[in-house]
Amino acid sequence: MQAREFKVEIDNGIATVTFNWPNAANAMGTTYSSDFSKILDRIEQDENIRCVVLTGAGKVFNGGGDLKELMSPDPTEMESEFKLLRDYNKITKRLYYFDIPVIAALNGPAIGGGVGIALACDFAIASETARYDLAFHKLGLSAADVGVPWLLTRAIGAPLANYHILTTGSIDSILGKKLGLFAEVVPQDDLLNAAMVAARRIASAPGPTVRISKLSLRRGVDMDFAANLEVEAYMQSYAFRSEGHKKIIGEYRRKISKSSGN
Repeated sequence: MQAREFKVEIDNGIATVTFNWPNAANAMGTTYSSDFSKILDRIEQDENIRCVVLTGAGKVFNGGGDLKELMSPDPTEMESEFKLLRDYNKITKRLYYFDIPVIAALNGPAIGGGVGIALACDFAIASETARYDLAFHKLGLSAADVGVPWLLTRAIGAPLANYHILTTGSIDSILGKKLGLFAEVVPQDDLLNAAMVAARRIASAPGPTVRISKLSLRRGVDMDFAANLEVEAYMQSYAFRSEGHKKIIGEYRRKISKSSGN
């Protein structure tokens, strides 16, 4: 069994989490879900962390399910496989609804279920070598795995998602940028710096601003427009009363008063 060691670095309110088993293409094994859950628990409990950057060591972002560890030509037990896959899905769901923004810094290919992990993040910044490899059918598996069809359909629309999934497509960095899957495409050496620039801008927001916005962005797509507007008004009224907002408005008014001579 290949050890799955996550690397975690926390600096100025930003947690950088790295899939750190490049010799196994950062692929997901049997302990992936429990190990990743512990990392997310630690981040969630630290109120000073305001953004997460998720990346991979080596040349691959995430290699999907480990072919050697998870798959076999021999008969296998369905119940254990079902539990394993449900645990994978729980991680993807947790990333998607995580309290604070998660940026995918794609250092290379995301393969199979790794695509679902990247799509569950709030947005992705890609290196020139990054791509989404939708390889499920090549292994005789369903493409309905780790949330990929649901997430990709919402990102690029049903016809294009259907096309790329059913034809076991590979969406490279150029096409991914064109389709809106990648917010930026940068040289490999500039990837983490570009991700950190975005993360620092997110982390600089005062008080509960980022958490409120993340909640609105994620939950809003599941509501009709009228319901979304009502929820937005409720959350914004909470933000109006936050310490960070009051401080900013106070500073603004003092500045205006000073400039006007009052």
